[in-house]
Amino acid sequence: MKTIFWWIFHILVLLICTGFLILGITMLRGAYGMRYTNFFIAFFGSSMMILISGSLIVGFIIRMILRWRGVFNNQMSQG
Repeated sequence: MKTIFWWIFHILVLLICTGFLILGITMLRGAYGMRYTNFFIAFFGSSMMILISGSLIVGFIIRMILRWRGVFNNQMSQG
């Protein structure tokens, strides 16, 4: 039962991070139509959102692949 909740949690977080990545890309595209001062705020904010979302997506995918292969379970039982 714990395994099912683990997978549901990680898939849900992965979907949320993907949504924030899409939102960050949309904000970045919209930033180019703004005035000079607002452009910098929107550009750096959306870039930070893309960076954080992308790194979380990569991290969760790596954890899911390791769990699928059984590597993550072996490390947890040994340590």
